[in-house]
Amino acid sequence: MTTWILVGIVVLFSVLIIIRNIKRNKNAKLQQANKDITDRAFAESLEQLGLKKNEIKLEINTSRLSDVWGSGVMAYEYEVDVNHRIIDDEFREELSLRMQEYAKKHGLNRYDDFPVFVVSDLWQEGNILRVDITYAVNEKTVNYLRDIHRVD
Repeated sequence: MTTWILVGIVVLFSVLIIIRNIKRNKNAKLQQANKDITDRAFAESLEQLGLKKNEIKLEINTSRLSDVWGSGVMAYEYEVDVNHRIIDDEFREELSLRMQEYAKKHGLNRYDDFPVFVVSDLWQEGNILRVDITYAVNEKTVNYLRDIHRVD
């Protein structure tokens, strides 16, 4: 009897681990697909703002902010190497506008009342432009945006 209980427990834990791994892989694929969409929107928006490939390195370095905030949050941090100072009061607004135009042009849907893409942070250190962009496509991401707005 005890052997069957142990076998049942081992089988149950094995099934739970398999289900967790399937869910994790599904989330990782969704995260990557949304990152690719955000990468293209960001790159096209930078080009529309006049940042030509000879002025910046468009090989965008990104990291997922979801590694900190949890899976399901579609937020990405970008580092772009530029050869001059580009940030002024209007840059963030213009970048946001271009990203929304990209979303509209490509039929991307938003979640709740948030814009499709939110430039949640932007700063420049020397020749490195750092931008946090959130793709507001699900409830977890919108909750993340609400949380960071409360902190600000």
